[in-house]
Amino acid sequence: MDMFPIADTLQIGSTPSMQNVDDFIAFIRELNELLQMEEDLSPANQRVTSMIGRLSQHLRVYYSPEEVKAVLSHEYMVLNQRSLQDKLSIAEFQVELADSQSLCRAGDSIMDIVTRLPYWSIYLALVSEELSMLRQLIREGGQTGNSPIVFVGSGPMPLSPIIIHLFHDVEVICLDIDPAAYDASSSFLEKMGVRNKVSVIMENGAEFDYSSYSRIFVASLVRNKRAVLDQITRTASNPLVAVRTAEGMRQIMYEAIDEFQLHKQGWRILGRTNPDGHLVINSTLFMDRNINPIGMG
Repeated sequence: MDMFPIADTLQIGSTPSMQNVDDFIAFIRELNELLQMEEDLSPANQRVTSMIGRLSQHLRVYYSPEEVKAVLSHEYMVLNQRSLQDKLSIAEFQVELADSQSLCRAGDSIMDIVTRLPYWSIYLALVSEELSMLRQLIREGGQTGNSPIVFVGSGPMPLSPIIIHLFHDVEVICLDIDPAAYDASSSFLEKMGVRNKVSVIMENGAEFDYSSYSRIFVASLVRNKRAVLDQITRTASNPLVAVRTAEGMRQIMYEAIDEFQLHKQGWRILGRTNPDGHLVINSTLFMDRNINPIGMG
């Protein structure tokens, strides 16, 4: 989930040209070298925050398929995309952690403060689209809508689980493997007054027992998504899973799911949400288990 301020963008996306692509790669190189060099990736580092804000804006521009292919297949991207994503994940985590801890030190009521955060509207837009798709799939499957939801990788400030609870009226169980995220999110949920409906467990999503749950969300920053999905397959009998992914140029910031591999591993894609082009960067795939996966009859 992108949490950085929007800044000016490069002029790329209207007319495909190698100059546009080269300019974008030059910016990515500058950003990556900065992130690899800096020890402090927290919001206190204004240069890092500003550069990531510029990237966030770049990724909201329309790109032709040719431009996307040219950038993502560029030698520099092939060699450095993973390490860049790792640093971007750390920076995003640091923003969440700092804001969560700051809000927990605020006055008695923080809901008004939370809804004024610059990225609240991004979370709200993404989760609203996800819940619309979830409700549609529930109706089509003739299921009840009040089953609890497990949210894997909820982070230090679990806004998505809170919005899911508030707008879908269900219990949400958050999983996060990071001790700092667990401590911060526990305090944040208490401060928000939703601890009885949105709880957090310090647990690796690739080791959790999902047998009591049929609806599972997997956050965009979860790096071991394949292991999590394998564990869901082993332990859940009839899961409906929503996995946040990225498409097009947005794969620079967030890891994309290999949909062909999903099919091979026995997953069936039921639907997807798409970015609106102005706020949301992530896409979300909704999946269940395919009774006839590729290569298995």
